[in-house]
Amino acid sequence: MKCTYTYDHYYRYQEIIDILEKYVHDYPGYCRLTALGKTAQGRDILKFELTDRSTGEFEDKPAFCVTGNIHAGEVTGSMCAMYLLDYLFTNLEDAQVQTILKNFTVYCVPRISPDGSEYYLTTPNMIRSVPKMHPFPDPLPGLHAEDIDGDGVIRLMRVKSKTGLWKVSEKDPRVMTKRRPDDMEGTFYNVYDEGKILEFDGADIQPAPGVFGNDLNRNFPVNWLPEHQQAGSGAYALSNDESRIMAEFINAQKNLCAILNFHTMGGMYLYPPGMKGSKLAAKEDMLRYDEIGRMAVEETTFPCVNIKDDYVGLADMSVVGAFDDFNYFAQGLVNYTCECWDLDPRAGFPHPWPRPERVADETEEAIAAARLKWLDENNNGEGHMNWTAFDHPQLGEVEIGGLDVKAVVQNCPIKFLPEECEKHTRFMLRFIKTLPRLLLDDVKVTALGGDNHKVEAVVQNMGYLPTYITKEGLDTRKSRPLTAVVSGEGVEVVEGKAKTEIGHLQGFSGVRAATIHTGPVTVKHEPFAKKLSWVVKGAAGTEVTLTVSAPRAGRAVAKVTL
Repeated sequence: MKCTYTYDHYYRYQEIIDILEKYVHDYPGYCRLTALGKTAQGRDILKFELTDRSTGEFEDKPAFCVTGNIHAGEVTGSMCAMYLLDYLFTNLEDAQVQTILKNFTVYCVPRISPDGSEYYLTTPNMIRSVPKMHPFPDPLPGLHAEDIDGDGVIRLMRVKSKTGLWKVSEKDPRVMTKRRPDDMEGTFYNVYDEGKILEFDGADIQPAPGVFGNDLNRNFPVNWLPEHQQAGSGAYALSNDESRIMAEFINAQKNLCAILNFHTMGGMYLYPPGMKGSKLAAKEDMLRYDEIGRMAVEETTFPCVNIKDDYVGLADMSVVGAFDDFNYFAQGLVNYTCECWDLDPRAGFPHPWPRPERVADETEEAIAAARLKWLDENNNGEGHMNWTAFDHPQLGEVEIGGLDVKAVVQNCPIKFLPEECEKHTRFMLRFIKTLPRLLLDDVKVTALGGDNHKVEAVVQNMGYLPTYITKEGLDTRKSRPLTAVVSGEGVEVVEGKAKTEIGHLQGFSGVRAATIHTGPVTVKHEPFAKKLSWVVKGAAGTEVTLTVSAPRAGRAVAKVTL
């Protein structure tokens, strides 16, 4: 795909700002950059808006939103979001791009947690969401991850122990495998994160709880549970600035129809519900999720699966306080989460669905060996360090080694970043085109005598999605019905109302099609078109404007002369 910017590194916060501000400077007729709010460290959470403003303002068109970095370390996602914008601006003369920007608005929040991502990109440390102490005010005793050998990467640290749980694999000496119950002879190890031990007693090594324990993707007010029941959920729903700001944005953006949230890792597209099984959700919504998801599979090869049924997998577990469920159940939006980057499937181990409760020890060992083999063959062995002796200040001789998780597991190796961004952009271009699209057609005027005229038109939804977007949106009344308005200078409406609600229109996703013995047929369905009619009084030659609109369906306008 033709783009302008390079994808040979992960963007820092200021680089994202610079690129977005340049778009605004170079293309004022297409875009706008605003701040949704500020983080604890004073960074703006940026919202970028894009449409062809010559055909209507941002709020007047059905909108798609792409987000990245609700999990701060999953920076491949923010790059995919930026790549979409890059492609659209680079290809403004392309017919497909023109169609998209003429009819729809694209919102982009490339970095929901800029504080967290900046911390992740400038230190060796991992972080889930935000650099804010939680749930404890101070670090607790135990082993804390730290780059003690100074190579810029936090890896694993193996320590010889008579009670060790691990031994060297016979398949690959770089791999550790679990000690069998009857293993009595040999060299055994315990394996920890590279780091130091706070309040070490000289014997027992226990991992300490992480200091930055907030998970923004467990902090939303749908199926929220407190911290002792769901780690990372926060002090209360929307207790974090970033999650509150995003909830307020989603709730206020009345024209928003669909969202794609970029995460890493694993290589899959996920769709809600996460808090209950898909069979307990609206059937028509699940059918649409499946149908749109098939396009994701076609463009990316990633499987598209339900969060609760397949990704979570366990009957007694559900996702708590998730952004996906908030967007779908509280806001009535179509919502997918993409877990970018698929190291294990590339190494020959595609994910089984539903996800099993336990993976066999032999399989885990085989996956670890296959990862290294793949990196050897496809990434010049980069992203892994062989076990290397190190004099630990507390433990004496240890060995440090293993994967650079941030660079090859959690995010894709840099050489694969353009490929990763491109395939997800191909899907997004198709996803955007599923939104509702209104058309006023067959507009005509019939003189009735005197100054009275009959004005008629047919309004149609030419999009795939209905104007109510989801059944959840219809039930919660988040998707407002269409409104038809007739207006004109000196025009009086004699029959009908100058402004009236006309309900919703189905998209072609709701038009049942079947193949029978005689061939393909279209069968009974909800209406995707409605006839509108008024009798108006006005002088001959007066212009009358017909407008049909709804926040999530956009607007269609037609003008006729009496």
